Amino acid sequence: MTEVTEEVRRFATRVAGAYAASSVISDAQYGGGREVRLIGPGTVGGDVVPADQVDLVVSFDAPSRTPRWEEHLSYLGRLARKALVVVVRNPDRGWPLRSRGGASMVDLAGVLWKAGRVRERAYLGVPRVVGGPSEGEPSFAPVGLLVRRTARLQAFVVDTTPRTPQARRRLRVSGSP
Repeated sequence: MTEVTEEVRRFATRVAGAYAASSVISDAQYGGGREVRLIGPGTVGGDVVPADQVDLVVSFDAPSRTPRWEEHLSYLGRLARKALVVVVRNPDRGWPLRSRGGASMVDLAGVLWKAGRVRERAYLGVPRVVGGPSEGEPSFAPVGLLVRRTARLQAFVVDTTPRTPQARRRLRVSGSP
């Protein structure tokens, strides 16, 4: 399993602030603090937490931690009212740096677009030689080939708010008692 870094924690905290998230759940301990509720890494349903109470969901390296990662990420996307943050091993990382496990970019993109609109794509864990003075900070796409091939992780921010006025009305009606 890939180890969670300080950079991942800062990225998730920045997204929580940008989306004004008051409630956060995660499928891994990423250092977000006591207020972040944890769920099991393979959770795909059930009454883990009421969906109307979760603003932001953070998933860390689901493809290498659970065999049914597509279902798991889809479930997390349905839980998130505002945004879903997905951090995965970088599928673009070049050989000999490539980690075993993980998901292909095509499979991951399909799952993310079903969950909502991908608003941000960032590369985390860029080596100091490549990252330069901004070492420890995310490199937001578009980036150069060297960053894409050497970064350890990729992070995606998926906006999960309803896409159309009709979908927003449907959500209001179903959420009322």
